[in-house]
Amino acid sequence: MPITLSSQAVRRTALAGAAVALSVAVTACGAGFDAQTSKPYQPAEGTNAQSGPIAVRNLLVLASADGKGELHGAFVNSGSSDDKLVSIASAPADPSAAQGASTEQPGSITFSGLKPADLKAGALYTIPPAGNEPVTVTGGKPGQMLRVTITFGTAGPITTSIPVLTTDHYSPSPRADEPAGESHG
Repeated sequence: MPITLSSQAVRRTALAGAAVALSVAVTACGAGFDAQTSKPYQPAEGTNAQSGPIAVRNLLVLASADGKGELHGAFVNSGSSDDKLVSIASAPADPSAAQGASTEQPGSITFSGLKPADLKAGALYTIPPAGNEPVTVTGGKPGQMLRVTITFGTAGPITTSIPVLTTDHYSPSPRADEPAGESHG
């Protein structure tokens, strides 16, 4: 005796099958083969770096054309114990520096006004700290990458390059309000 299904049962079975096929197709779109969403993305121009539980986020210098500027960035301690930001200092230039940045290496770079700071577990610390004097940087001009070493009390040191942007937070490029033939950098 053959099994017969009502038209309603056939529609339900077809709908269930279509839902399963659609869900497989939709989940497969970005699930593998080097999916864009599986890659780290940094929407800011500053440098990100990591040393153990200490994360450096969006570290950069905002400077004028004469090489006077301020350091900006954030430190996140995702660990379970406190640490300390000890210093940030100029490091020897890296011959394999990022392409596209100015090839002119800054001479003497100085960081003034950075005081050792507590990096509390689970907390954020920003430079410049709220209510305190900024960390001044001399010697780096917009368009350059500054090689620095960041030293912590417990976490290992980080040596990285940080960008120098114009004081209006942009990478050096011709501005609409300047005469033709002149540019920053």
